[in-house]
Amino acid sequence: MNGFDPAPAARDAEPPVVDADDTAPDAPGTAAPVPGPWHQSRAGRGARRGPKRDAARVSGVKGLLATIAAGNPARHLGGVRVPRLYPGFSRSWLPWIAGAVVAGWLGATSLHPVGPHEQAIVVTAGAWGPVQGPGLAVSWPWPVGSVVVADVTSVRHLVLPEGEAEHLMLTRDGALIDVGYDVRWRIGNLRDHALGAAEPDGLLRLAAENAMRGAVARVDFGAGLGSGRDALGHDAAQRLQVLLDRDRAGILVTGIDIRRADPPARVAEALRAITSARSDAQTEATQAQSWGHQLIATAQGEAGAFDKVYEQYRHAPDVIHRQMYYATMERVLAQSDKVIVDAPGATIALPAQTVPAPAPPVVPPRPDTGPANGH
Repeated sequence: MNGFDPAPAARDAEPPVVDADDTAPDAPGTAAPVPGPWHQSRAGRGARRGPKRDAARVSGVKGLLATIAAGNPARHLGGVRVPRLYPGFSRSWLPWIAGAVVAGWLGATSLHPVGPHEQAIVVTAGAWGPVQGPGLAVSWPWPVGSVVVADVTSVRHLVLPEGEAEHLMLTRDGALIDVGYDVRWRIGNLRDHALGAAEPDGLLRLAAENAMRGAVARVDFGAGLGSGRDALGHDAAQRLQVLLDRDRAGILVTGIDIRRADPPARVAEALRAITSARSDAQTEATQAQSWGHQLIATAQGEAGAFDKVYEQYRHAPDVIHRQMYYATMERVLAQSDKVIVDAPGATIALPAQTVPAPAPPVVPPRPDTGPANGH
């Protein structure tokens, strides 16, 4: 009865292992569980935990809802286990990921490559820097700095009007003409182009329309329809460049090509007839001038020949008079079949003339009488 019992001493030396999910203390008389193989590998795994603050302590979302429903969420909120909703990773990777994000942001917003046909302007806090050529433009990271990059060598085209719509303009003589043209331009000054106007394309469109109407108003209807298209496009290009330079648009006009310059569709047929009649009149006038020049040249030649004969006549009038007489009589008598004898009793040997043979008599054909009496 009074002997030493080793079992209580062994139980005191080896504390019992209590499961983490236990919600009540061990029942009296229950033997302590045997330590597992992991008992010696992790320190304090088998140590007895202190008494729990509340027997109704739960975990997870359901436990949180149950605690709130119990009416005392402040008491049990610290003991609620919130489920992990994101995949776990080691905290040692966070600095590397943050550094990579920062480096990418700095490189994307601070380094700007400029091509061989481009120019760039670095903008820092709203202040515009100088124009830079091809290479690498460096700026402060966004949103402090930025870079404006544009192609300054490629020629661009502005077609007016868009499509095949009728585009009428008034000429100097009060006629209407349908004009379609193509404006060739490129960026001449990047700073002026970026700062000069909020909408450079709209400014170019309005200026081109103004310049072309001014150029058409200085030519007649016929000149605009004919060979004057090249001169019309050259004049319009000069006017357009003056307007753009005045507005500091930074645009260089390389030329204006006239695509069409036709009369309005409603009067096109009548105007074509008028143009054709004018062309015919011009052709006939040219032919009449040519015929008049030819007659004048012929008359001047005959007058020169007569002057030469008259000069010879002044030196020997009798000889020239006789030669002229003979030449005239020869020319007149060559067209006559009569012979005129000047002296009576003179014998004149006439040249043999071929007398045309008389035509044979025309014998009418005998009527067909058929076989003679059957012989």
